[in-house]
Amino acid sequence: MFFGLPKQIRHAAVWLAAGLLIWLMLLSLVIRPALAGPAPADNSRVVPAAVISAITSAASASAATASSTLQPSTFTFADGGVALFYQWDKQPWQAETAVSAPTISVAAPVNLIFVVAGAGCGSMGRYLPQYFTGLEGESGATRISVLQKRHISDQASGDECSEAFIRADHLSQWRADQLAFIQTQLRQFKQQGMQPRRVILLGISEGAELVPLLVPLLAHDLPQITHLALLANAGNSAIPTYRALAGIYPHMQQGWNVLSRALASSPADPEQSRIHGRSWRYWSEIAGVDQTRNLIAARLPVFVGIGEADTLIPPGAANALRKAFSDAGRSNLQLRVYPGADHGLRGEHKNYLPDFMWQLDQWLLDEENPKPSFR
Repeated sequence: MFFGLPKQIRHAAVWLAAGLLIWLMLLSLVIRPALAGPAPADNSRVVPAAVISAITSAASASAATASSTLQPSTFTFADGGVALFYQWDKQPWQAETAVSAPTISVAAPVNLIFVVAGAGCGSMGRYLPQYFTGLEGESGATRISVLQKRHISDQASGDECSEAFIRADHLSQWRADQLAFIQTQLRQFKQQGMQPRRVILLGISEGAELVPLLVPLLAHDLPQITHLALLANAGNSAIPTYRALAGIYPHMQQGWNVLSRALASSPADPEQSRIHGRSWRYWSEIAGVDQTRNLIAARLPVFVGIGEADTLIPPGAANALRKAFSDAGRSNLQLRVYPGADHGLRGEHKNYLPDFMWQLDQWLLDEENPKPSFR
């Protein structure tokens, strides 16, 4: 039985499987464009950094054609709106080999991980559960929950976002929806008498902007948030990041000029007015987020993973984040920079996403276990 093998062999098998999946992805990327023929050039289109980062880094984990084994559920909000969510358990491999009855079961997870994915209207359902390869339960039985934004279907490619999605895609709506979903899940755990040791908020790309904003809103919930994790985000605020990147990459300067001029005025309908395919309200609300300050104010252990060659993160951002925590007298930051890796943690010869997931798992295991948050 696979789970009965020594840990080293089991890990090697996981890496081999992940490598095969990546090879198949790359093969499909080579063959499919060749069959389709060359795409027409569009040199006039300005693609701003924040729009590019809206594409979740899930695309780096597996091919878009990979068949998902997860079926979504529907969450209904107080206003009658709905959104799809995915939820599954990862049983620690140690429990599979235990001679006696395991003390940990998927019915009572040690970790609850709430994932806030990047922006855009593409579905993470196309990449689950493969995206979390590497997070194998070293730190205990883990339940992973991913709530999508409203108006995203199960297998949506994200190529074209609906009008309904664009109007609902702004920070205050996103925050309210994630808050309602997480509170409902935590309430169910409390009612069932289960006491997860850790509750983690994991923000991916733009999703990391929201993660620290949820902490004070969930401060009185039981159980409470114990850890924060950021992937493909160095704790920088969106608008300053866009401005910095426009100063580095000439092709982004025009887009930055358009955005800065548009934000200087107030349209009659902030949800109808469009800037780079997003609503004025989207840009206006995200402009008010001070990401670094919010992370420091959360006063929780923070784990950050970014690619060294991520062109959506300004050079020096990692050092700036370290300095900000140090200047604030905080020692709760763990930062991993993956050599030569891009926004999806892909390097020239290696996909570092499973490394990030494994290191996240180890970080949770090595962290001093917080006391149970039930009172």
